[in-house]
Parts: sequence; C-alpha cells; structure tokens
Amino acid sequence: MKNKKLQAILVTFVSLLIFCIIGFYLYEVLYLKVPYDQHLYRTITTVFVLIGTIIKTCKGGRKRRKSLKFYEEAYKEHLGTAFDNQPRYRIKLLNACRLYDESNEKKAISELTKLNNFAITSRDYAAIWFFLGLCYSELELLTNAIESYRKTIEYDPNNASAHSNLGQILVNIGDFELAIHHFDKSIEADPNNYYAYNNKATAYFKLGDYEMAIKNATKALEFKNNGAEAASLLTIIYALFGDEENKQYYYHLAITSGKNPNSLNFAIQHFLHENSISEEEESEF
Repeated sequence: MKNKKLQAILVTFVSLLIFCIIGFYLYEVLYLKVPYDQHLYRTITTVFVLIGTIIKTCKGGRKRRKSLKFYEEAYKEHLGTAFDNQPRYRIKLLNACRLYDESNEKKAISELTKLNNFAITSRDYAAIWFFLGLCYSELELLTNAIESYRKTIEYDPNNASAHSNLGQILVNIGDFELAIHHFDKSIEADPNNYYAYNNKATAYFKLGDYEMAIKNATKALEFKNNGAEAASLLTIIYALFGDEENKQYYYHLAITSGKNPNSLNFAIQHFLHENSISEEEESEF
C-alpha cells in the first residue's frame, strides 16, 4: 500500500512537470514570439523521457502473476483430481486458487461459488469447499469457514488439512473438545501431521491438561524438529512447572527455530502471571 502511494505521487508529479514544460514552450512561442523550432527538439525529448519515467514507474508497480501451473503444483494435494474431466472448470478452479494467494479472497469466493454449480464428483465439491474455507478463514468469517470445512469433510472424510483447519478454528472459539476430535481425525488421515499434533497440544493446554499438551507437543517435534510453535508451548508449560532445565532446553530450541525471543518472554510472563492469580483465587476458598 505504501509503495502504491509513493508511485501515485511520483506519477502525479511527473505528469505536472510535463504539462509545465509544454505550457512554457507554448508561452515562449505564442507570447514571447520565440521561433517554434528553437526549443522544439529539447522540449519533445524531455517530454518523452518523462513519459518513459511514468511508464517504467507503472510497470514496476505491477507484480508478475504466477502461472496457473504454479498453483497446479503448489496445491496439488488439495486439488487432487477435481474437474479433471472438465478442463475449462479446472482452469477456473486454479484461477480461484491464484486469487486466494493474491489476497483477493472476496473475488475467489465469488468464483468458487459459481464453480459449485458445475461440480459433479465428490472430489470437485471437496476442492471447492476447502478453498472456500481458506478464504473465509482469511476474512475471519468463522461461521462460514466452519461450514465450508464441514462440507469438505462431508465429501472427503479423510481430508487431513480440513480436519486440522477446522480444529484450529474451534480452538479459537473455545470448543476444545470438538477441536481435539478433529485433530485426531487429521492425525488418522496423516499420522505424520506436525500441525495437527501441535494444535492438539494447544487445545489440551487451554483445557489445563498440561500432561497431554506435553505429550502431543513432544510428538509434534518428532515430525518437525525445528517446530517453533511446539517448542514455545513446551517452554511455557515447563516454566509453569518450575522445571528450569526443560524450560531452557525448549526455549533455546524455539529461538533457534525462529521464534521471536521478546514475544516468547512476554508469553511466559503472561501465563506465569495468570497462573499466580488462579492460585491466589483457589487459596481464598
């Protein structure tokens, strides 16, 4: 957004400069009676150079769109064989994927909704609903996202990503038990799913079941040994337990895996503070 504003300012400035140069040339010729050919070449050259600047500025602001082949490969797991027998609609599906990737979720939703009228197979419907779920999630339209992922699962019960994404939304709205159910389904479909184990650990943590949170976060790290999310969660849990050795181990792992130290330190202090308040409230009864 900032680059676009700077681009607009530059184009406006150069355009005004062109008008000023042309205006000054006409002023010299018409009012000062300077021979028209005296500064004609210089004026034309300058104007064309400035027009070239505007063209370059505008072109530089346009990002080259990724090809549909790129999305064919990038989302092949989620696209599967959707619309394989209808090439025209396969292209429309890929274009919707591109719109989603370009953060044009509203237009992607419009295209996917239209495409739903031409779906025939379960695979067709599953792909459409899955990408609708992604779009609605990005727009934070959680009710629509939940419905979309449920429809995905209806057509593709073993869709690990749909179960995991749905579970994450359910965690965010506080339905931890149902979230865990979907994480389990995701793990059944994809036993090496780091994100499902990590998200399941988060759900148990929010339920206050720290032992199960540790079990699942540790399992997640078996599939991704630099999982910053799982390592961060384990750091917080061991800080709450007062286990300094394990806390430091996972703290180092989280930081070396890309976690921002200030963010992690804040989270540790936040949960320690919350824990101390809970303990104080319990001691009053």
